[in-house]
Amino acid sequence: MFQKFGQKFQQFMIGRNGPDDLSRFALFAAFLFMLASVFVSDAAASQVLIVIAFAGIAYCYFRVFSRKTGNRYKENRIYVGVRTKVTAPLRHGYARFKEWKAYHKTHRIYTCKQCGQSLRVPKGKGTVRVSCPKCKNSFTTKS
Repeated sequence: MFQKFGQKFQQFMIGRNGPDDLSRFALFAAFLFMLASVFVSDAAASQVLIVIAFAGIAYCYFRVFSRKTGNRYKENRIYVGVRTKVTAPLRHGYARFKEWKAYHKTHRIYTCKQCGQSLRVPKGKGTVRVSCPKCKNSFTTKS
């Protein structure tokens, strides 16, 4: 019985857009609006949030079952471009933070008091004598 249903559904979906990034985002946003409506104490605001949530669900299903795949592809491509512009700096910043965190587990950074040059010293070596490669000033510090 379920195999027949699956085959019928596959035949029904032939030539249709199916789920894409924008429809998934609309469904996720609808879920968030529905969840927010539970925590809002004002009845009118809660109803507005529920209406917005159902509009997001309707838009998601509209996109999934649409036969105008070219139009839906263009809309999805625009959405992915905007999402990339928003999330790329965040991903880059997070990657740099992870790099910084891993780097600072193994090294300490000191500044030369004469010229301001940054000096890298490995951690856990005890008291070391550091000499600046730029101005040749040397000082003793703990690593």
